[in-house]
Amino acid sequence: MNLHSLTLRYLGWCPGIENVARWIPDKEYSNRRVAAVSVTVLSVLVGFSFYYSLVRVRPSYSWDIEFTDAAYDDAMDMYKITKNADIDGIYNVTIWADSKPGEYGLIRLLYQGPRDELAEKWKISNGLIQLHIQDEYGSRYSSSGTWRAATLWEIYSSSRDQIVHIRIQYLKERPAWQPP
Repeated sequence: MNLHSLTLRYLGWCPGIENVARWIPDKEYSNRRVAAVSVTVLSVLVGFSFYYSLVRVRPSYSWDIEFTDAAYDDAMDMYKITKNADIDGIYNVTIWADSKPGEYGLIRLLYQGPRDELAEKWKISNGLIQLHIQDEYGSRYSSSGTWRAATLWEIYSSSRDQIVHIRIQYLKERPAWQPP
């Protein structure tokens, strides 16, 4: 098998293929050698595709957010830090804050898209975490749910001394029967 002549025969119609064919050696290779290389390359490609589809683990996120270098947001009248997370599956979200009396904060979870859509909002007041207005969760919020989106986390604090901890832990893949 001569790769140089095969290239010119089947791709000769393509402009500039003569220049490319000059780099391919004009040499005969045994069919056995070509078959061995082809099987090896095909095996590697199939192996990588199985690895990335079956073995790959979704990312988990762990943020300890300090506001020492945070930008000041005039609209919210607080310091602001943003984080991105691409999550797809069933995740457990845990939030807690190291706060002093009188410190408050806000965490907004937005689905990224043409228009960022507010998905969840947590309020922090004196170290207590509150999801929406009615649901009081105490000093630590933890809940699991199904997520499938690129998300933007906006974390606000009234003080540079406050530290907010967010853990987004991957639990398992979202079932195929469950709607997005």
